[in-house]
Amino acid sequence: MGIDEGFDMVPPLSKGVADRRDWDQFIAVIMDHYKDDPKVEVRPNYIFFNAGEGPILPSEGYKLLRFSSKISGSTAHRTGVEAYLFTVTRLAKQHFGSRVQHWNDGVEVYGTYSWDEVNDSFGTYEQPDKPEVHPTDASVTTGLNPIKESTRDIRVFEIKDITGKGKGLVARCDISKGLQILCEKPLFTARSTQFNDIESMLARKLGTLPKDVQRQFLSFHNHSTGKNPFTNTFKTNALPCGVGSAVGAIYPTICRINHSCFPNAHNSWDDDAGHETIYAIRPIKSG
Repeated sequence: MGIDEGFDMVPPLSKGVADRRDWDQFIAVIMDHYKDDPKVEVRPNYIFFNAGEGPILPSEGYKLLRFSSKISGSTAHRTGVEAYLFTVTRLAKQHFGSRVQHWNDGVEVYGTYSWDEVNDSFGTYEQPDKPEVHPTDASVTTGLNPIKESTRDIRVFEIKDITGKGKGLVARCDISKGLQILCEKPLFTARSTQFNDIESMLARKLGTLPKDVQRQFLSFHNHSTGKNPFTNTFKTNALPCGVGSAVGAIYPTICRINHSCFPNAHNSWDDDAGHETIYAIRPIKSG
């Protein structure tokens, strides 16, 4: 049995331009970091770590679901696999943020994917292929980061009225799992304080913003009525700037995404770049 540790990429990277570029940069950092380490071998289609159970990073990032190894037992201790897992996870988080989900089943924190899924993904590492090209908007924007590549910002969604829910985002075409749907900077941010203080603080903040931003904020859905309209609108729509953050953000488009108990998308905050990215975590049908 033993104890396994590692990270899962959630959602998986896409075959798109931005994700491919980010993965190539990450792999370059890994290769440079371990260039003098004989236990780290750069092979034609992956990087092999000759430690523990031999964790592997594929050359094509969209194939990666999990990077892990057993950390218990004589082989793990003798080869120092925990140090490799720690460093690769740290570097991965620097490049991919909250998509890198660290887990350790020794403390009952488990990975997202089943081992059947992970083992199937390993089988693709030796099979390099070309990115798929489809004659749809999705193929143009797969993995596209609108902030980094605004000249190719062709959206795969549109904003429409949703019965009983106000305005929401609707897919214009079929969206594949792992697609980077949207990347956006906040209209403004605010820190959670005492309830009564938030209303006055938001009023002051809104007063400093352009009229069009004020109107956009006031157009968002408010699930409460009565006192504190600014606070209730903010609490209805804001997303935290990172897991557990006391700072919330309002976005011009992301805040139009409707809540679901069975979500088809995942949000990821990039603290360095100051923007939120939305990824598809399962296939989304057009409409």
